[in-house]
Amino acid sequence: MQDLTPGVCAEATPDAVRSLFLAAALLLASSGTLGAASAQKWLLLEPPVDETSDRVTVLDQTPLAQWNRVGVYDREAACESRQREAARATMEEYVRLSTSAPLPPMDVWLAVARDRRRAEASTCIVSDDPRLAPASPR
Repeated sequence: MQDLTPGVCAEATPDAVRSLFLAAALLLASSGTLGAASAQKWLLLEPPVDETSDRVTVLDQTPLAQWNRVGVYDREAACESRQREAARATMEEYVRLSTSAPLPPMDVWLAVARDRRRAEASTCIVSDDPRLAPASPR
């Protein structure tokens, strides 16, 4: 039986040393993983629009790599909160315009409808999502 009295150094066996190194390696690896996870960013993306169209044409089928980045957040919840806030604000603007007198011109309506549609189609995505990589030429 080994003497575990404080201040008395017990002889280290090869298995004990190996176990100690393994434990240290696991601790270092897990702290590196935690650090990487906390450095992960969330992007709020909104789809592009067809500027050549007279209609409200939001290009929400366009690959995510071509969407506009409108915000960067440390947490997914913060990104999603901002997304909901933008959708709510554009809806409130739409309602406000519909009750104003006189009614705004058609180009104002189209701009508000476009912004509302973009806010509704916007999405939060982690910054290292592979869909954000530009498409490689074929």
